[in-house]
Amino acid sequence: MTQQTEIDRIDTDVLVVGDGMAGLMAALHAHRRGARTLIVGLGGGASNWLQGVNVALGHADDRDSVATHTGDILEEGRGVGDPLLARDTAEGAPAVFSELVELGVDFARDSGRFRQRHASGSTYPRCCYVPGMMWGPKARRIVRRKLGAGGVRFERLNVVGLLADAARVHGAIAVARNDSRPVLIRAPAVVLANGGVGRVYAHSTYPTDVWGASYSLAFRAGAELSDLEFIQFEPLVAFRPDNLRGYVIPTTLFGDGATLRDRDGVRFLLESRPQGEAGIGKEDLVLAMAEMARQDRAGAHGAVWLDARGVPRPILESYPWLHAFLLRRRIDLTQQMVEVLPAAHTCLGGVRVRLDRRTSLEGLFAAGEASTGVHGAGRLAGGSGTDVIVSGSRSGEGAAAAICTPAPWSVLESLYGARFASSGAMQPCATRDAPHKLLREAREIMALAAGIWRDASAMSSALDRIAEMFSVVEPMGPVHPADARIRIADQLMVSGMVLASALARRESRGAHQRTDFPAMDPGLARSLPLPWSRGQPFAS
Repeated sequence: MTQQTEIDRIDTDVLVVGDGMAGLMAALHAHRRGARTLIVGLGGGASNWLQGVNVALGHADDRDSVATHTGDILEEGRGVGDPLLARDTAEGAPAVFSELVELGVDFARDSGRFRQRHASGSTYPRCCYVPGMMWGPKARRIVRRKLGAGGVRFERLNVVGLLADAARVHGAIAVARNDSRPVLIRAPAVVLANGGVGRVYAHSTYPTDVWGASYSLAFRAGAELSDLEFIQFEPLVAFRPDNLRGYVIPTTLFGDGATLRDRDGVRFLLESRPQGEAGIGKEDLVLAMAEMARQDRAGAHGAVWLDARGVPRPILESYPWLHAFLLRRRIDLTQQMVEVLPAAHTCLGGVRVRLDRRTSLEGLFAAGEASTGVHGAGRLAGGSGTDVIVSGSRSGEGAAAAICTPAPWSVLESLYGARFASSGAMQPCATRDAPHKLLREAREIMALAAGIWRDASAMSSALDRIAEMFSVVEPMGPVHPADARIRIADQLMVSGMVLASALARRESRGAHQRTDFPAMDPGLARSLPLPWSRGQPFAS
């Protein structure tokens, strides 16, 4: 099909890519500093699943502190996390949390003190939550309403490329969802806040729009990325009963008395952890569950049994979204166990940032799961909530401070023409299936080669196949911005990034475990850059 399309133009000071909580907080703080702000997104990504947020208030245990919270973040990061970013996250959380409360997000409290659950990996209970529902959707509605009333512009657009030269980013090219119309956005400051990689895996907890677009956008623009080998698996993803399959059960239930059992009913975590399940980090939990499968002590597909029969019913009812969901399916956790297994959940790597969440490319910022540095090789349960509100705020402030005289439109048009064309052959997403079959194959490859256990042979073969598929799909010249091959090639490229990074880290650490290098190497207790040449996919 040949399509000739006029290009729309939008002029703004700060462009925020992604309308989840990280993006909304970035927009809120940029707007407060007087920046004309535009948010583009397709539905909030994983923010609608945010259950809790870690804040060192000391309301559940007055021994808690910012220093302890920082220590927990770094401990879970296994020596890879950036101490300055970890400290900034823990230190900034109380103020941004209070900001959300003032806006109207009613986190659970009693007599002025907030209720705080004990999330996995934390020394003390510090995970705040909204009674009756997950806090992410509620906070999104409230902050969106605040931004809309203040004049912040929202557009339902799909950003397919950043417009940048060697000096800085100048804006982006997007596509309208309803009619595939190209939209040229001029912005001297851009915040990437559009999430991680979940959907490059066959089995993931993440929505379909979270497939690593932030990483592909940044890489093609020339920004530095690192630590993409660290893929955290969510441990408590329901497998059976069938009508519960895929539902994520919160690990905070362990702090309320829930346990895990093997197929013979043995509480297996006591064998390696005398204190039991409460407070265990997600990486340790996932590996313990995977070990049950290796010892043939698990059920089908490696599932083990979550036993919450000892949790008092009033406690289960304090998770109303979970309790109601289960009751609708006639599942009573006080009477029956459910089978659970890990699924791909979070990428702890991403675009490298500094304290103000500025990337290596002038004018480009990254927040939330688009960025890396806070969590290292492992992330605390509840840590995503803390990260998105703090990094979002910091990136918005940084972007507002980075505003400069915008480039002439002729510069953006030249950058656009180097990769895109407003006319020519276009392959829409809905018409031809062959490239999408490649994506389905790639997702299965990632699940097998870059799952919980990894080795060089499987990953090398997988990387070769992903590179071959990429070479077939990657456009060889300018194409219409709505051409499906752009998105498919970018998803394959992100899969390649994960595999290449995992091959480069020749050790086992946190969310990256290799059977051929089972030990942790003290010399690799650091961040590792993506082992590709700048802006050149699959080139070392």
